[in-house]
Amino acid sequence: MPNKKNDEKRKTVVYLGPVITGVAMPGTVYRNGLTPQLEAAVKELPALGRLLAKTGSVAQLRKELKDPQSAASICYQKAAEYAREKGAKV
Repeated sequence: MPNKKNDEKRKTVVYLGPVITGVAMPGTVYRNGLTPQLEAAVKELPALGRLLAKTGSVAQLRKELKDPQSAASICYQKAAEYAREKGAKV
């Protein structure tokens, strides 16, 4: 029987958040799970997880990011604050 946790790690996702130095770049495709740095960042700031789109949902997330009142945009702003705290230029 397949392990659901391992199946979730194998899904391909695209990061659509701001640059976080040493952690993530926008448009990066993650296959077979996230990097340890990004996993740690998602644990520290769960809003980052909202900015990881399955490959079939990238267009939808990009559309949501254009609406300043959407949950995705609010998560993006939180991620931008997190990036500034970590020393990145956003």
